[in-house]
Amino acid sequence: TLTFGTQHALDELTTVKARFNNFGMASALIQHEFRPKSLVTISTEVDTKAIDKSSKVGLSLVLKP
Repeated sequence: TLTFGTQHALDELTTVKARFNNFGMASALIQHEFRPKSLVTISTEVDTKAIDKSSKVGLSLVLKP
């Protein structure tokens, strides 16, 4: 598998990431640190070779004291 990816910090608390592989799978996420060490992430993955099929969507919440 060959995968290309990138990430960009929108600001010091928010990061955007994206990747694409040779099988046509594309995914992206946005991650925000709303408190120190506490993150919320929204992600998606889609098969670009079968765009009519359902894509995956995820939501993650990480809370650390």
